[in-house]
Amino acid sequence: MHKKFLGVKSCVFGALFIGLVVAGTGYASWNSSISAQVNLTSGTMDVEFGKSNEKYSAGIADANGNVETPVLAQFSPTDKELEISFDEGLPVNALLEGKLLRLDFQITPAQGSSVNKLNYTKLDLSKTGENVELQADSAAFIYNGVSYALGENESLYTQPLKFEVYETLSKEDKDESIGQIYLKLSDESANMIKDLPTKLDIDASNLEELGDDTLSVQNGVVVKYSLEIPYDVFQAGSKVNKSVK
Repeated sequence: MHKKFLGVKSCVFGALFIGLVVAGTGYASWNSSISAQVNLTSGTMDVEFGKSNEKYSAGIADANGNVETPVLAQFSPTDKELEISFDEGLPVNALLEGKLLRLDFQITPAQGSSVNKLNYTKLDLSKTGENVELQADSAAFIYNGVSYALGENESLYTQPLKFEVYETLSKEDKDESIGQIYLKLSDESANMIKDLPTKLDIDASNLEELGDDTLSVQNGVVVKYSLEIPYDVFQAGSKVNKSVK
């Protein structure tokens, strides 16, 4: 006997991991024609994520980068890494409309850093962003707060989500800067999401219970994704040369 569940709702939850990459002028030396040695140095450049929670936020932004709607997210920074989790799901409907997911985070000079003049940038969507993929970690069917294995339907929901990533950096004050990452859903992934089935026919006798699910989803399919993004910070005057994949 088959048990039919109608009106399947797809919910996407994510965890993003951001790592700081610092690029600046290092140490140089040269010899003149009369063998007089001169050593040149620009100092030490090092930055880390700030510890002030109010400096971190997520939201839906328009094509100009302006936040329209806040998105609930949990930020867990260490010195060089930042984990962001979306416990109530990614704003998929807004992303399908072409909106951007904007992440804001604080960057401060690390202890011992003598260089705090950074290369500040603005959002420019006229250029192609770097391509990244959110990989599906798991997918499950939630019914009345209990999660079940999707079985043969799992492959429909565990395809990676492709995004274009844009990075910017704005000045807060002399000791603080705010980094931004913008994620734009690709047309390919948008079409994939729109083509997902809206109902599932599942044999109740073959349902494999995975246990109680703590997520606030009563009935639907939940997919959890993760993504690692390197965030580049350049010293003022340095040439920014990021490769686009």
